[in-house]
Amino acid sequence: MRDIIIYGLVGVVNTFVGLGNVLVLTYFGFVAEMANFLGYVIGVCLSYFLNSKFTFKSKITATKALKFLISMGIAYCLNLGFLAISYRVYDIDVYLAQCLAGAVYTISGFILCRYFVFLK
Repeated sequence: MRDIIIYGLVGVVNTFVGLGNVLVLTYFGFVAEMANFLGYVIGVCLSYFLNSKFTFKSKITATKALKFLISMGIAYCLNLGFLAISYRVYDIDVYLAQCLAGAVYTISGFILCRYFVFLK
């Protein structure tokens, strides 16, 4: 339970940084998918550092970094798929779609981190 709480707090920081960048870039006219991608690149870098140090109290290694990137890549693909379908197919407001896609990313990211990257 501790891991979920800390992961959530790290997620709050990532939300302000990553999603904040996504929304700002969207506001300035970036295509939704590009804004999403750039925001998540920033967020993934910050997330690996913070989750290694605080959530899972794990040493930063090249192997874990690679596993983390793979996991976040999977989570990002789920995010992007959800974004594209909700925004492009179902015409959900782009800002709401970005936020909902962020939730998909967060949930799948935790599961992958917990059971693939930072095994306990």
